[in-house]
Amino acid sequence: MEPITTSAIIGGIVAYLGERLSKDESISNFIAQFSEATVSWVKPIFLKEDGTEKEIIKKLKEKPDSEARKKAVESAIEIGLEDTPEATEYIQEIFDKISKTEEGGKIVSNIVNSKNVNTGNVNTDGGGFHLGDN
Repeated sequence: MEPITTSAIIGGIVAYLGERLSKDESISNFIAQFSEATVSWVKPIFLKEDGTEKEIIKKLKEKPDSEARKKAVESAIEIGLEDTPEATEYIQEIFDKISKTEEGGKIVSNIVNSKNVNTGNVNTDGGGFHLGDN
């Protein structure tokens, strides 16, 4: 099995998020399903201090299939990782959780089977993944 890049993982998370938002689901409900540490890291990426959605999330919600809007959210997550390198464990938690859902499983399957995936390690026994150094 091909390894997964951090960028592909972030793309999968954003694709899943776009699916949820297209069904009018709350970003807060998405965030709330993770550990306290993950919530503390990801919440400021998506929400303002008053709990309202940031503009990038509002725009993704308006047009969840827009590649430009998905890239804006991916970029925000990548900046968050750049600012907090230890947050790779939070990305792993998010990816692991969404991969256990029906929609997320389909997205993860598409990522894992992509020919453009080339760094990191995937645990093929159903137990998650390890991010590579990319």
